[in-house]
Formats: sequence, C-alpha cells, structure tokens
Amino acid sequence: MTARSEVPRAGGVVTKVDAWLDERIGHRKLLREMLDEPIPGGARWAYVFGSALTIVFSLQLVTGLLLMTVYAPSASTAWASVHFISHRLAGGWIIRGLHHFGSQAMVVLLGAHLLQVALYGAYKRPREMNWFLGLALLAVTLGFSLTGYLLPWDQKGYWATRVATNIAGTTPVLGAWIQQLMQGGPEYGSLTLTRFYSLHVGLLPLALVALVGAHIALFRKHGVTPGAGADLKKVDLFYPRQVWKDLAATLVVALVMFLLALRDHGAPLDSPADPASD
Repeated sequence: MTARSEVPRAGGVVTKVDAWLDERIGHRKLLREMLDEPIPGGARWAYVFGSALTIVFSLQLVTGLLLMTVYAPSASTAWASVHFISHRLAGGWIIRGLHHFGSQAMVVLLGAHLLQVALYGAYKRPREMNWFLGLALLAVTLGFSLTGYLLPWDQKGYWATRVATNIAGTTPVLGAWIQQLMQGGPEYGSLTLTRFYSLHVGLLPLALVALVGAHIALFRKHGVTPGAGADLKKVDLFYPRQVWKDLAATLVVALVMFLLALRDHGAPLDSPADPASD
C-alpha cells in the first residue's frame, strides 16, 4: 500500500517559486543589497523624506494614468471631462483629489528633503552631483505643478498660467521665443493646453524617472551622511528599522492627502476658462 502524498504547504510552494525565480533573475541578491544598506549613526526620522517622495510619485503615476483614461485635452472638452471625473465618474473625485494633493505633497516633501540634506551637509564633496540632481528634481517637480495647473482649463488655472507665460516672455533676448514655445504659438488656446498636457504626461515623467534613478544610484554609492553629533559606532541596516520609519511617514502623508481630498470632495474646480474675462 503506497503512502498517501501530502498536499504541499503554502510556505513550501512560495519558497519553491521564490527559488525558481531567483535562479533566473537573481532577485534575492538585489533585495539583500537594497535592504542591507548600512546607516552610520542609526536609523532616523530625518531620512524618511526620500522614500516618502518615491511612494508619493508612484501614487501620482497611478492616479495620473487613471485620469488619462477619461480626460480630454482640448480647450472645448477639458473642463467638461474634469467636471465629469469630479461629479459623475464613480470614485473619480477621490482619484483626482489624491492626484491634486499628491502634487502639493511632492513639493513639500522635496523641500523638506533638500533642507535635511543641507543641514546634514550631504551636499559637500564627494556628493555635489547628487545635490545638483536634487535641484533638477525640484525643477521638474515644479514643472509638473505648472503644467498640471492648466489642465482643468478653469478660470483659476487659465489665468495663473497666462501670468506665468507672460513672466517667461519678459526674459531678455529669448523672452518672446520662450513664450511662444510654451504657448504653442502666438495665441493662447488649445495648442497651449496640448503642449502642457504633453509635457505633463510625457516628457516630465521620463525626466523624473531618469533623475530619480541617477539620484538613487549616487546615493547608494556614497551612502548616508550622518548628522552632527551622530554616534558613528552605531550602525543600523536599512531593514528593518529605517524601512519601518519610512513606511510610517509615508502612511501619514497618504492619510493627510486622503483627508484633504475627503474634505474638499476631490479637488477644486473653478468655472470654465473664459479668455474674454479678466
């Protein structure tokens, strides 16, 4: 009489699948390199901003892709599509709200991250290039804010963007050319919206992903810069202590974003843009 075969336990199946994948892609080594990063001076709350920024950007990417499935980028349809998202589409208001307040969270988190880097002296040799990459990330993030502000094609976004393009037009020598480049021509209308939309969903995300990748690579090369007074004899690994701090901070940021979106039932939407009013 043959022995009855046992049903494999879930843990055993997961282990086998994990081993099968590791043999082919080597993810265990990559995870070890990521999670075993030493932190001189120990884990700190001051280090949470980079991870929180990465998670918020990922959330922006997901909510932005969802909004793209409904948004219609033209002067005659943009406002109506945003109104539909906010008031008619099931769950549309919370998606738009999270995207709206997520963009503000990115600016705040990036400002806090740059301040922490400056206070800890992490911009000094040999980390100068990473500081410059951080400034470039700030410029790209502000670019997201500028281009995204116009996309609802409401009065507030329309006139604020007109002011911004007019300011750009005052640049010496190249001002008129820069303004026409931003507007998509001599007039302000559908071509302007299309150009801003293309920047917002095409060029700027690619630039941000490239900059973040380079930033993380240089950070891994040089490591964490301990703050003044840190006990250098104390060394934590990134996992678990810093990971849990990063996750806690990210959850707080996400909760604040959700509560703000809940309070405003999404994001503000002014009346449709009217070029004849001022």
